[in-house]
Amino acid sequence: MSLQYSAAHSSRITKKRVSSLKRSASSPFASFTQRKPVQRSKSKPEISEHDEDLFDERLEDLGIIATLATDLSLRDVAQIIKYANSNMFEPMPERGGFNSTRIAEILNFRKTLPKTVTVAHVHALSKSPTLTEREIAELTKTNVLRKIVIPGRGTGGSTVGEGLILISDLESMLDHADGLDEALK
Repeated sequence: MSLQYSAAHSSRITKKRVSSLKRSASSPFASFTQRKPVQRSKSKPEISEHDEDLFDERLEDLGIIATLATDLSLRDVAQIIKYANSNMFEPMPERGGFNSTRIAEILNFRKTLPKTVTVAHVHALSKSPTLTEREIAELTKTNVLRKIVIPGRGTGGSTVGEGLILISDLESMLDHADGLDEALK
């Protein structure tokens, strides 16, 4: 069987043959049927007094961030970062269906993850984003905190976001790294 293209007539493909010489109207919309507009009533639907009471109340804007920032122990950015890192994972379930080697792999993976937190996460746990940004800038200048830019995938200059890591956590992570030379540490 050859795979060559043939201009032969196929029974599966049908085209509506339109004669280019025969035109019945000058408008392309002439073939559509015309309909009269639908008559709409001009009276408004009746609203009960109970429905009006529901819509007159003003909603108090508490927002998601206000409910996350209720913990009083989180007073500065360093505490927020430590809190986010300590509450990042749920404890391993005792009867989760994992064998002991899989549990060890998961716990070692958690241990080797860098203790970075996104700036958005810090803003979600703080009360004021402006004060948090000022404190991040101050802690970065005093070398307590390091800001990490997370690049996007593919081409282009857009970034996914920014992360934060405490210098103490960064130094301990570099000290425990096996593949690094002493000069780089």
